[in-house]
Amino acid sequence: MIECKAAVVALISKSGKILLIKRKENKNDPWSGHIALPGGRREGDEECSYTAIRECLEEVGIKPCNLIEIGIYSPHNMPSMTVKAFLSCIESEITPKIQKEEVEKAFWAEISKLQKGNDEAFYYDGYRIWGMTYRIIRDIIDKKLYEKCVQSGNNTS
Repeated sequence: MIECKAAVVALISKSGKILLIKRKENKNDPWSGHIALPGGRREGDEECSYTAIRECLEEVGIKPCNLIEIGIYSPHNMPSMTVKAFLSCIESEITPKIQKEEVEKAFWAEISKLQKGNDEAFYYDGYRIWGMTYRIIRDIIDKKLYEKCVQSGNNTS
């Protein structure tokens, strides 16, 4: 079993929106200023699901429940960084309470309005969503995982 070094969570609302964050500019962060999913590094020997819950709560003030595992991903520029991605359905778009030290902005994006570019990226409201975040969201769309949240209205928050 592959253990994660970090974990992220895709929060998806019943209305088909996904919560994204804009990472704060930081010279020590290789993904500084990028659009991402809430998440972060694993601490000690905690379970990857706990990392996802803890980081989401820290970064946007939302505690995800009933996590569905999406898969293991790695940034192209750091293949040894294994990131476990999870999905969590929520009833509605809760207003995020961002952690200003790490997150510049958090916003809900309509999955149906993510525009695929000619490159490996989505575009939404002037933002470019690329890299590992793009691949995770692409898998959520391609595998129709978001439909678990939208069609059934599974409330896991």
